[in-house]
Amino acid sequence: MKFISKLTIMLLIGVALFYTACKKMNAPVAQSQSQNMVSADMISKQVALNLHKSLYGLSNGSQVKTPRAGVPNPACGLTVDSVLNFKTTASDTVSQTTGRIIFVFNCNNGQPSGYSATDSLNVTGTATSFSFTNNSVQNYTITSLNSANTQLSVNGSIVAFVDITYTASAIQPTVDNTTYTLTGLNINVSNNYDVTAGTATFVTTGSTNAGPWNYNGTIAYLGNHMANVTINGKVYQVTF
Repeated sequence: MKFISKLTIMLLIGVALFYTACKKMNAPVAQSQSQNMVSADMISKQVALNLHKSLYGLSNGSQVKTPRAGVPNPACGLTVDSVLNFKTTASDTVSQTTGRIIFVFNCNNGQPSGYSATDSLNVTGTATSFSFTNNSVQNYTITSLNSANTQLSVNGSIVAFVDITYTASAIQPTVDNTTYTLTGLNINVSNNYDVTAGTATFVTTGSTNAGPWNYNGTIAYLGNHMANVTINGKVYQVTF
């Protein structure tokens, strides 16, 4: 089950990258400077970057192996239900991950074409200067669009919640609650996971030491590692 192991690892990478991006968003500043709402411009970049990193984790795990033509694959229709519960230590950060991942392998004419997955993960941890909780629920289908598995289609949803509390009382907690709905995303794996088409709608609320926010909008992917993010009728172009 090396394929399952790789999928699990890459899925967790996607979650970790999302958490890391949210943590970096809260650069410590004096509390007296943090009363204004975080701008739509800043949020447009953050929600697009967070999703891009999560997609890297999802798509990089979907290397479906195609057997010889005419030979039915025993993985077709296979469901794998995995329960996760493990502890990790990286530098001064200790975290505990619990949750469940369910994979259903999809086929076309008896040959693997991708998979559908549902996962619910909870990651808690502590470090020298902060503690955190990261909850995520993901439902998605990844389909290979060519035999080399270099073109992928992604549809589904991602719900992510991040809560970071800092030891220093001058730094306000980071809270980020974001939901994405993915429609027809096409990913070019061979071009550094460039998203060439498709849209993602999002709803995001939260607060950091820089201030609170509450926005919803749409990410339209343009290819060449670019996307247009629309919030309140205004378009912001983001480059990855």
